[in-house]
Amino acid sequence: MAPNGTTNGKSTNDHDYVLGRDFLASCRLNLQHYLMVEDLGYHVHPSITIKPGMKVADVATGTGVWMIDLAPKHPDVSFYGFDIDLAQAPNPAWLPDNAKLDVLDLMKPVPEEYVGQFDYVHVRLLMYVIREDPAPILSNLIKLLKPGGVLQWVDMDHPTHRFDKARPEYSTKYLELAGTWPSTLASEDNRMDPKWVGKLASYYKKQGLEVLADDHKYRDKYHLGYYCEAAFMAWEEFKSKMSDEHAAQYDEILKKARQEMEQAKRGISINMEIRVVVGRKPQ
Repeated sequence: MAPNGTTNGKSTNDHDYVLGRDFLASCRLNLQHYLMVEDLGYHVHPSITIKPGMKVADVATGTGVWMIDLAPKHPDVSFYGFDIDLAQAPNPAWLPDNAKLDVLDLMKPVPEEYVGQFDYVHVRLLMYVIREDPAPILSNLIKLLKPGGVLQWVDMDHPTHRFDKARPEYSTKYLELAGTWPSTLASEDNRMDPKWVGKLASYYKKQGLEVLADDHKYRDKYHLGYYCEAAFMAWEEFKSKMSDEHAAQYDEILKKARQEMEQAKRGISINMEIRVVVGRKPQ
């Protein structure tokens, strides 16, 4: 074993991103997108109205699916998809005519060409990106907004996680380990145990945003089977970034959790609250 709890020099904190960017990770992101839209009932929070002439930024766009869903429905609106890495995004030739992609690193100052340019900024699923404090990234998101612009942030609130059963006699012992064991590696990478999502509205207020909505809800039972499939895909991605020793331990947990799923006829699932916080920048 190499120093600092690693094997062959590999540990979660050697990686800038704890999840994957290959085609399976893209499939997982797209599945999570459609499940989230179904559970929430919207792409755009009801407090927000998209109007012709607006400029919309989809930050941490990933596969670009949120933007691509909306752009054809709003041909008079300009959509910009931003990410630090566009490897999962479509070829630009296959984007709607009113959509474009660009690289944006939220950890660095916002390029001048984008400061104060957007009426609406959408960001989602940064729970495993931010280490402890969302304030620096929130500050950059606010810089993208025009005066009076709105920010919609959608994320999963990890401390609210629970394990649901279709029948009380079903075991979730190993599913619970699968869902919680990565957070025991927080000493390697504290992104594995994010605690800031539930406090997001307070961060908005501290940075001068008017909070228009702070909504949270658990996923509906109708989608839990699909959601758990996406969770297993994410857990496999976590495993690929772990030290060899931890990856071997986690692999055994995941195998037993999958056996539990089969024994319960897919009637067990992890569940956690989706949190949506909307804020307006002062005029």
